[in-house]
Amino acid sequence: MLTLLSRYGEMRITRLAELLAVDMSVTSRHVAHAVENGWVERLADPSDRRSRILRLTPAGEDLLDDLSRRTTEMFAHNLNDWSDEEVGQLNSLLSRLRDSFACRGPGGCAPGRHSGDCRAGHSDDSYTRTPV
Repeated sequence: MLTLLSRYGEMRITRLAELLAVDMSVTSRHVAHAVENGWVERLADPSDRRSRILRLTPAGEDLLDDLSRRTTEMFAHNLNDWSDEEVGQLNSLLSRLRDSFACRGPGGCAPGRHSGDCRAGHSDDSYTRTPV
């Protein structure tokens, strides 16, 4: 949830639920928890006073930065005895898995109808073996 708010910016909870591909009630509980912890704030929607806009707070950004750093360190530590070729294979397979999830999400390919075309827009060569 925090990653989506960081990536896409402010949004209504309905959009967040759609991106997460979960029920609104589940999204509402997660948002409430994030708001209580100060990671997300709810703002009045200027175009509809009944709606709220969700925004990542500086504390939420700090949490994401910390999680990213710790994840990078964990992978670097646990993959230090893998060859560059093995790490490359892992990155390729994880990229393929990520694309498959994205493809099956809202507006993606239907099951059994994946053409591979949707992968073209998801190429990301920013993954490296070592921490940045």
